[in-house]
Amino acid sequence: MNENLNTIHEAFKKSGIEISAAQYSITEYSLNTDLSFKFTNLAEFITFLDIENDAAKTELVKAKVVEAGVNPDSFFYVNFYKPKVVEL
Repeated sequence: MNENLNTIHEAFKKSGIEISAAQYSITEYSLNTDLSFKFTNLAEFITFLDIENDAAKTELVKAKVVEAGVNPDSFFYVNFYKPKVVEL
């Protein structure tokens, strides 16, 4: 795993948020939070999410990147945040 991904994993451990439970937005800029990270391209983000072998999930993430108006072959930021809990 590359150093960038190790740094991201450590930040999630420190925040106490499970990566799989985190919500996120994809932008061309950082929100400058402890959970805003720059990814080199879509391939690096897919590797981080550990979904390289799941074509359906990979396509969904690619669609989110394109929908955000971001070039999947260029760098972008993913701004993670705690999942919102709906109170009844």
